[in-house]
This record gives sequence, C-alpha cells and structure tokens, in this order.
Amino acid sequence: MKNFKRGGILLAALLTVSTAFAGAASATPRPHHQATAQIAPLTTTQVTTGAAVTCTTGHITVDRTSSCASGTLTVNFYLEPEHQYQGSAEFGWTSHVQLDPRNRHRYTDDVTLRLASSSVFAAYLGEATVTETCGACTTTGSTTQITFPRITRTWHLVLDSPGTATVTDAQAPHLNYEAAPYTPASGDLGPKLGVRCDNTPRMSPVADGGCVYPQVTPTYDVSVTGPYDQVAWHIDWAQRNLKNHWGWKGHGPALTRTLDKALINKNRGTACPSSIPRPAGKSCDEYPFASTHQGASVNPKDFSCHMVPATQNTGEGRARKGWYNANRILENDPFWVNVTNLPAGTPAQAMQPNVQCP
Repeated sequence: MKNFKRGGILLAALLTVSTAFAGAASATPRPHHQATAQIAPLTTTQVTTGAAVTCTTGHITVDRTSSCASGTLTVNFYLEPEHQYQGSAEFGWTSHVQLDPRNRHRYTDDVTLRLASSSVFAAYLGEATVTETCGACTTTGSTTQITFPRITRTWHLVLDSPGTATVTDAQAPHLNYEAAPYTPASGDLGPKLGVRCDNTPRMSPVADGGCVYPQVTPTYDVSVTGPYDQVAWHIDWAQRNLKNHWGWKGHGPALTRTLDKALINKNRGTACPSSIPRPAGKSCDEYPFASTHQGASVNPKDFSCHMVPATQNTGEGRARKGWYNANRILENDPFWVNVTNLPAGTPAQAMQPNVQCP
C-alpha cells in the first residue's frame, strides 16, 4: 500500500512538471519571418520657368503638370521575436507623373523598380505590386511582377479623378513587396504630392476638366523679341518702376488671378477709361493685368497703362488666356510674370508710358 501511494505521488509530480513545461512552451511565441521597408527621404525642387523636369536619385522635381522622383529603398529581413537580422535587399525606383490639364480622367504615373543587390536569397524571386495611394482617384495597371537582380520592372499606372468637383488629392505610388517566407513589406515611394482636379466654368475644357500640381506657382513668359514685344516692354517698365514690382519674382509679390467679370471690368475701366485718347491702330494696355486681384481698381496708385499696337494687345491677351487654361490658373491662384530676352544691361528707365494714367 505504501509503495502504491508513493508511486501515485511520483506520477502526480511528473504530470505537474510536464504540464508546466507544456504551458511554458505554448506561451513562447513561435518564430516568424518579418520584412520591413525603409524609403530614403527625397529633396523636393519646384521648376517654374520652363526648365526640364528631370530624375536624379534622391530628388523629386515638380512643375505645374508633371513630376519625376527617383530614390532608393531598403527591405530588411528579420527572424522574430528575437529581432534577429537576416539580411537586406537594396532597390532603386523612379516615378514619373504626367498630369493632363485638359482631362482629369486620364493621367499617368510610370513607375520603375530595380533590385540592385540582396544578401537574402528569398528576394531574388520576390513579388512586387505597385498601386497608387490616393483618396479620390482610381487606378488601372497595378500588376504583380517578380524581382530579379539588375532587372528593371515597369508599371504604367493610369489614373482617373472621377466626378466634376474640385478636389485636391494627396497622391504617391505605393509598393507592396513580398519575399516568401517573410511577411510583406509596403510603403509609399516618396512623399505624397497634392494633385488638384477641377471642371471650373470658363476654364477649357469644361467637360473633361483637368489636373495640376497647385503647390507650384507657374511663370508666364513674354518676350521683348516676340510677337508681343511692345506689351513685354511695358510689363518690364512697370515691374521695374511700380512701387510693389507686381509679379516680378524676387522683387515683389506674385499676381493672383480673378475670374470675376465685374472686377475685371472695373480694373480695366480704372486703368484705361474711355476718356484716354487712343492713337490710330493702338489700344490701352494695363499692368498689373485686369484679370488679377492686383489690378488698377484694387491698387489705384500703383499701376501702369500704355498705348501699344492693338493687334499685339489682343494677341497677348489671347495667348495669356491659353496659358491660364494650360496651367489651370483658378480664382486666387498665384503666378509670376517673366519678361524674357532682355538685352544685357537694360536700364531701369527702358521705357516710359506715353500717356498719363488717371
């Protein structure tokens, strides 16, 4: 009987110990493979004077209707929960966005991804999928492609901003990368840029609208050697001699557009009233433009008027309206005015108005 009791006690002890070990084992997390993506930061440069939008590693260059970003991406691989580093894969990528100021329903983002090197074999057959991060847009062209060392993979994403409302949507290409057995790594390629799409009345074309980068302040160029040379010389004189140097970048504030017909007419009537004589073949040109919030009725003591050939005045106005449309310059949008092809050493008094502005 004593032996039986001792055996029972021993068996119970063994069961207790084995249960404790089993509980400890179940409480220990099972190891798993983890991948994380690290995007190198980019420096943003705005292009406003017609210079080319280029792709240089570590930079994103953007103008009113396009952008090009180029960067590097590191995917690190770990064994968890020990957070034991297994190795990494290095990628290079680019994103070239082309907005369409005449069609909000079809603009593009061409993305490339290239596996430069990897110390983890799983990355040699990783699967990459590129989509677009955005709140209001839809995307086609998102496919899954296998990465392989020194092979460039390309995605042609076609984006649509549905509807007709004016929306500004933060957008960037988004990568999802999976190298089995590691968990997927994902992240946006570069910073999100605001894309504004609209169908504003009086902006062509109204039916399809268009999209731009509103954070870029564009520059309207007019040449002293072009078809509107007299208008250009007048703008140059006004920018140099008016107190506020309107629209002259680095010297005065930007102009801001108005679509208010009543204000436009008031600006024009203040700068160029019918009481001012018009020489034969000429018409009255005003600066700042009547189509801005800095026009003569708003700044009655700081504007300029000048008589220029009527055909030039009409032609320049038509060209500027086309430029407004091409850059989708909406109400209160700022812009610069740049007089080009000035001779070296042009004096500040290059031109004096030949009429007395009221």
